[in-house]
Amino acid sequence: MWTLILGGVLFFCFAYVGIGIRSYYAKRRDIYRDSVSYIDYLKENIGFLKTPIGVLTRNFSKDRKGEFAKMLNKYVALIDKGCLSVESVNKMVASPYIDKERQELMSQFFYGLGKVDCDTQIEQLLRMRAALLPIAEHYDKKYRTTGVLAYRLGILLGIAVMIIAV
Repeated sequence: MWTLILGGVLFFCFAYVGIGIRSYYAKRRDIYRDSVSYIDYLKENIGFLKTPIGVLTRNFSKDRKGEFAKMLNKYVALIDKGCLSVESVNKMVASPYIDKERQELMSQFFYGLGKVDCDTQIEQLLRMRAALLPIAEHYDKKYRTTGVLAYRLGILLGIAVMIIAV
């Protein structure tokens, strides 16, 4: 009886580690994928409607979930308070799913939004999209290989350990 319980607990532990690793890679992929979608959304609406950045960001993140949506909600709160400083933007962008060098890139991007005229802003958005698209593709590939593999290995290793324990 105890060996069966021990086997179940070991299976659960290994499977949980695999699920956690897959979740980590999924969140990294989603941040960059959502950031490219956000840039496309901004480019479209800034060019045609000339809507303020705060309103556009609020509309984009309204029905979304995930780390990037949380980041956008913090950005909207900073805009609403009127305290959009370099330090506050750096703190907003800080995430365990974004590398340090890419945090600086994202921080510069968010800090520069809405500070120039419409045409220059669209050019900056296109440059940022060109910089983020390869990163998004890289993390999508990383999720499909490493993340899914870690999940499958966690399940298989859990089953193997459970069989050995029982």
